Amino acid sequence: MNKLSQRALYFIGFLITVLLLGVIFYLENYNGFVPCPLCILQRFVLILLGGICFLGFLLSLKKMGRIVFGFLTSLTALTGVLLSGRQVWLQHLPLDKNADCGVSLQYLLNALPFDQVVMKILHGTAECSQRGWELFGLSLAEWSLFCFTGFMLFGLLQMRRA
Repeated sequence: MNKLSQRALYFIGFLITVLLLGVIFYLENYNGFVPCPLCILQRFVLILLGGICFLGFLLSLKKMGRIVFGFLTSLTALTGVLLSGRQVWLQHLPLDKNADCGVSLQYLLNALPFDQVVMKILHGTAECSQRGWELFGLSLAEWSLFCFTGFMLFGLLQMRRA
């Protein structure tokens, strides 16, 4: 069986990120999905992951480059796992545990110092604990956790293949 090249796998990873961003764009613009601050951060991580995969496709990497790109892919995906995992955890809390109302990310960035914005976002709000859109009984945050975990394993596999 012919193995796919490292560049082909990164191209497939790039296509998956573009597909996922397209689904998010569709949900936001045609289904009325309003992203919470954790969703927006996950989107930025997905864009960064797509950029890393695109560069992994474009560049002809030697052994050390393959290890570095595998590490960057895994580290970026781990960030997504942590953010989406936090949101999944918030979604499974009882409603009274997370009842404060949230404000938009733009307002937080204008009103607070950056470190306080990060802490406020990671603390989560009632907005982040809403399940909203679901597919096969899984929320968007749970699907994000699944996808980021897959990308993290992909990065580790790429490092192992190097």
